[in-house]
Amino acid sequence: MKYKKVERVITVEFIELPRGAGYDVRVTPEEIVVRYGDSVVWDVQGLPKGRAPKIAFGNFEPIALAPSVTFGKRGFSAAKPKRISREDIPVKPTSKGFFAKLELGQASPGYYKYDIKSDGRTLVDPDMEIRGPK
Repeated sequence: MKYKKVERVITVEFIELPRGAGYDVRVTPEEIVVRYGDSVVWDVQGLPKGRAPKIAFGNFEPIALAPSVTFGKRGFSAAKPKRISREDIPVKPTSKGFFAKLELGQASPGYYKYDIKSDGRTLVDPDMEIRGPK
């Protein structure tokens, strides 16, 4: 049976600290596991309307990719990994809140690190695991 892609929602919650000292950032779930072909949606919460659109997600860097091979005229050879776009994905306002969306496509399975940014500066850099089809 062919894998049916799903939309995986990641909540990025900004919790204001007392006396205007900034924000704590919580990413839920803490261990993000998706499958290639899925859509990843970040739900940004807790920021004022003027600050939320300044958040972006990007700079997806592989930490450890699963080994992969292809078979051709010369036998087996190492497959070239299919990477996730390194372009920043901006947060967009909707009637339900602030969201950013990434279509994974056929990204290579493995572990990745990505940045949550504000005005181009990295705030936090959580990990994500991409698994192959079931």
